[in-house]
Amino acid sequence: MDQNTFLLMAIAVAISSVALLMQALASFGLYKSVRRMEAEIRPLIPEAAKTIAQAQKTMTTALAQIEELSAKAHEVLDSSKQNLDAFTATRDEFTGRMRVQAERLELVIDDTLSRVHDVVGVVHKGVMTPVREVSGVLAGIRTAFQTFLFNRRPSVERATHDDEMFI
Repeated sequence: MDQNTFLLMAIAVAISSVALLMQALASFGLYKSVRRMEAEIRPLIPEAAKTIAQAQKTMTTALAQIEELSAKAHEVLDSSKQNLDAFTATRDEFTGRMRVQAERLELVIDDTLSRVHDVVGVVHKGVMTPVREVSGVLAGIRTAFQTFLFNRRPSVERATHDDEMFI
């Protein structure tokens, strides 16, 4: 073997040895640090166990209360849905009845208006037409009497409303 090769191998072995020594020192330092942390954490373990147990009890109680509230909420929702359905049915029935009553009222109003219209026509034909005819006859008779009795014609100055229409 050549001396260069031997020297190279010796350097490689020396570097390996230094690396192993450094690794051993780092492992020893890590061991010491873990022991120190264990000493600091060991008194906290019982308190942590108490806290975990208490948290577990609280979670169990909270879960029971949440399940109870959930059941009550479902009951309230079911009741609300039933009430809403009943209200909707009542509203629909009321709307239907109001629609029927409105149609009936419209028919009654139409019938009443047609009867009033018929009565007005009868009154107009039966009362107003004869009253006009009698009024016309009386005006003719009055004019005839005035003409025969007074035998003079009224002047334009003394013209009446009926006379003004013919002037």
